[in-house]
Amino acid sequence: MGEKGKEQLKPPSLEEEVQEIKRKLGSLLELCIPPKEVLDEIKRDFITAQVSMLKIFKTLLDYEIEVLERLAKGGKTPVREKEDKPKKGVKKIKVE
Repeated sequence: MGEKGKEQLKPPSLEEEVQEIKRKLGSLLELCIPPKEVLDEIKRDFITAQVSMLKIFKTLLDYEIEVLERLAKGGKTPVREKEDKPKKGVKKIKVE
């Protein structure tokens, strides 16, 4: 038989096909994803925004706690009580 001299064609294995697809997708994704330095900066910006929001909530909570403590002591809240200010009326100007 003369088949020893001929090279037999093997169908590509499933693993090889998967690896090739991964390589192709990886090269496509590299075009869409920004560099690592940019991603790190974006992450820092998100964390900074979260910290800012938490500080705002903390400030609001501290204020509400202070108001409630004053009310518990029998005092009045400084912002919520209305001050008696004289109302300014509309000034009439005579037109000649």
